[in-house]
Amino acid sequence: MKPFPTWLTPATLTSLLLLTPTASTAATTPASPLADDSSSPLACDNIQVEGGHTYNLQALAGPHVVVTGEYTRPTYHNTTYAIDVCRALEREGEGEGCPGGTRVCAIKHRWNRKEDKMTGIDQVIPLVVGDDKAVTWQAKRLPADGEGKDDAPKDGKKEGLRLTLQSGATYQDRAQRAVVEFRCNPDLEGAEGEWESVDKYKPVKGEKARREDKDDEKKDDGKKDDGKKDDNKKDGDKVSDPSTPERQVKKDDAALVWGGYKRERDADGKELDTLYLTWYTKHVCDTAVDQPVKESESWGFFTWFVILVFLGIAAYLIFGSWLNYNRYGARGWDLLPHGDTLRDAPYLMKDLIRRALNTLQSTGSRGGYSAV
Repeated sequence: MKPFPTWLTPATLTSLLLLTPTASTAATTPASPLADDSSSPLACDNIQVEGGHTYNLQALAGPHVVVTGEYTRPTYHNTTYAIDVCRALEREGEGEGCPGGTRVCAIKHRWNRKEDKMTGIDQVIPLVVGDDKAVTWQAKRLPADGEGKDDAPKDGKKEGLRLTLQSGATYQDRAQRAVVEFRCNPDLEGAEGEWESVDKYKPVKGEKARREDKDDEKKDDGKKDDGKKDDNKKDGDKVSDPSTPERQVKKDDAALVWGGYKRERDADGKELDTLYLTWYTKHVCDTAVDQPVKESESWGFFTWFVILVFLGIAAYLIFGSWLNYNRYGARGWDLLPHGDTLRDAPYLMKDLIRRALNTLQSTGSRGGYSAV
């Protein structure tokens, strides 16, 4: 029998065993773990990625929702997925929902198809909960299909940003996270084609006006949807509907697209649920990246205060001069109101300064006594 090599020590054997993949790890590909590359809090108006690029998603602030539908005999379900990349969601009114501070929330409703209304809530899943400091995030720039190649497809995916959000939120002992893939579309703001949801959230300042501009479009789409619902009901009366998997209920021009709510495994083999969303918007196009935020062009309080004081003094002097001229026929300095005081102002100021200097010089080493 040949002797063992001298380098084959117990420590070396342990290192080799740790580096060798096991059957379970080699056979499965775990979901990529969320590495917290950034120690700074999440700020939607200043998302920095490797390469020095900075993204500003402030225009997408406010609650945005996608609605999915599924049928598992004998129950229909509609699920509302709500997200706000800039702040916590705030529900309008009372009712069952995600706790305060939730950034991404899923609410699963039971739907009565015959009466066309929701009859209850089966699940409330807070996916991302916490303030800017509590949310772990990772951002990565996404290149366009064929970027840098001469034969790049013209109709391929454009450049974008992948934003992964995760907190300590769990559901049924499974960690939760959201992966949002922003893709460049120069023709979309990011709120187009959003489906009306039964779950209402408070919009941010300015977003309500933008949504009201699309009311006419929603009404027209609603009329078309009503026809589709009637057709579905007729089909359902004829044959028994088969079970259908979860899929998004969306309009043709939807900017926010549901990509799935999937159960995966992390690097440690633990189960976690991931919500995938694709968001088409012009705010992640290369032409919009690294653009400085436009400062407010309105004047501040101090500027307005100085202007008003100046105008007030000017009006007082002009009106007083006019009054003195018409009433007393005054000329020169006598035109100005309180002309004597204004004429003596330099001398009064000079005398005040002299007195102050004398007071400071007199408090020397005489102990309060004046020289004789």
